[in-house]
Amino acid sequence: MKSFACRNQVFRISFLAVLFMSTANQLMAQVAINTDGSTPDNSAMLDVKSTSQGLLIPRMTLAQRNAIASPANGLMIYQTDNTPGFYYNSGTPASPAWLISGTGSGWGLTGNSGTSSNNFIGTIDYTPLFFRVNNHKAGSIEIDYSNTSLGYQSLNANTDGVSNAAFGYYALQANTYGYYNCAMGSFSLYRNTSGNSNTAVGHAALGSNTSGAVCTAVGDFALYNNISGYGNSALGASSLFNNTSGESNVAFGNIALLGNTVGSFNTAVGTNAMSSNKANSQSVAIGYKAMQYADNRTTGRITYNTAIGYEALRGSGTAANNTGQWNTAIGYQSMKNNTAGSGNTATGVSSLLANTTGSNNAVYGGNAMISNISGSDNTSMGNWTLEENITGNSNTACGAYALKANLTGSNNVAVGDYALYSGTAGNYNSGVGPYAYPASLNLNNWSGFGYNAGNSLSISNSVELGNTSVTRIQGQVPMSLYSDERIKDNIVANVPGLDFILKLRPVTYNLNIHRQNEILYKGRKNTEDWTGKYDIEKIRMTGFIAQEVAKASADIGYDFNGVDKPETADGLYSLRYTEFVMPLVKAVQELNEKIVIQESAIMELKQINERLRVQNEQLLQFMNRSGNSSSE
Repeated sequence: MKSFACRNQVFRISFLAVLFMSTANQLMAQVAINTDGSTPDNSAMLDVKSTSQGLLIPRMTLAQRNAIASPANGLMIYQTDNTPGFYYNSGTPASPAWLISGTGSGWGLTGNSGTSSNNFIGTIDYTPLFFRVNNHKAGSIEIDYSNTSLGYQSLNANTDGVSNAAFGYYALQANTYGYYNCAMGSFSLYRNTSGNSNTAVGHAALGSNTSGAVCTAVGDFALYNNISGYGNSALGASSLFNNTSGESNVAFGNIALLGNTVGSFNTAVGTNAMSSNKANSQSVAIGYKAMQYADNRTTGRITYNTAIGYEALRGSGTAANNTGQWNTAIGYQSMKNNTAGSGNTATGVSSLLANTTGSNNAVYGGNAMISNISGSDNTSMGNWTLEENITGNSNTACGAYALKANLTGSNNVAVGDYALYSGTAGNYNSGVGPYAYPASLNLNNWSGFGYNAGNSLSISNSVELGNTSVTRIQGQVPMSLYSDERIKDNIVANVPGLDFILKLRPVTYNLNIHRQNEILYKGRKNTEDWTGKYDIEKIRMTGFIAQEVAKASADIGYDFNGVDKPETADGLYSLRYTEFVMPLVKAVQELNEKIVIQESAIMELKQINERLRVQNEQLLQFMNRSGNSSSE
């Protein structure tokens, strides 16, 4: 070993150091440079010691550094511009990679302080910024392709895809040229290669998607098995989990549309909503378990079913709604057990609850037709209407408890609370008015009109008007019109309703029989004194003015045959009041349509209010508990 003294003579020391190092390299010896003559440390090839001076390595600019030809791996310099500091080549001579060393103006591994806008981790050119874990890609920020990723192997295979954002372990890992995708969560859009404009939020959301586009999945495993389906939206864990190629489905809620594979244009909102549907399309289910077991076949078809409410059209695992179509069920457990019935509309709690194969029923009211199984073509409006009906067909019930006890009877009409209440098997009966029903059960072709019409002596094939309190049933003249279809041509359903009715002006008046007779019998000699003879002139009547009715119909282009116009100027106008029934019915139908829509909206608002009430109670309970905790 050799020992040299160094005494503040820079040139001499440098010269001697170079000379000795050259010699030492040949002798494989250690070298010490110091002023106290101490030997080098056993672990050091070169041991430089000083308490008053330092070691100065080459200083250069960034441009000068980059101009070094084939810099060795580990070569160190001090850079004087841009971000000054000690830099070393962590790459190869052919591909240099200069890294800053130390904590001076760089970033430390244990934290930093005194940072400013000039301190950052990143690049100062258009070169992408990459992150690695275990020497594998774990993130990147690109400018040219506008991709951003953060997470182990995220966007790992991307070659031509642009404007993608991937956050999470293996997010968009297989993407090659898909674009405009956003994946947040481990394995989200994991297998996507060419799918575009997808958004996946949650573990494995859209995890199997390869080419499906314009899909939105929020929740663990949401739309997990979707491969090529287009335009689907899923919100909730495992919602639309098994969808492969179904399109334009919307699922909000845990496992909503869980089993759907190729069904399209379905909307399911609520936990378990349409969770068993596989291939059927164009249905709407809103509510917990709404249509849960419906249409669990693998063959696709268009169903047009709509279920709104808890377990509405739910079906069961062994008796699912596999063939029923065009059904609308609104309300708690409405049409819950339907299997094959089609064309039904049920609105109200438990309405058509037991129905399995009955079709074309229109039901409105809580528990209306709750027991019906196969009865079809019934119309039921009012709570508990047709409650016990099982197989009866073509019945019409309007009013609470109307036709309540009917089991198998058909073609009955009941309008009014408790109308036709007691019959179980009668056919072709009509009861109009509160409690209009005969005491004798199961009559046929019986009609009763008025409050409490019907009694113990009622028989089939009869008509009863009013009850025992009625003191007068009268009419000025009897009227009967032929209405056989065989004598009617050019039948068109174009009778106006409200447009015509609203133009009418009801008035009260006294009839002047004297003037009527003068006009009717003009030119005929009549010596009879009419003064005070006709009591009818003293009766205050209600009706219309015929000329006004004629003008009203003409204004709307309605060829109304309820006005008889005189053939001469001296003739009298007259009205056929029975002809007003048709436009009035049309007006009622138009109003009824509006009422049904409004009542449906009211029911929805009531449901919303109830949820808000429950939430308010929960909030008050929480505030009370918080207040009690604070006071304690």
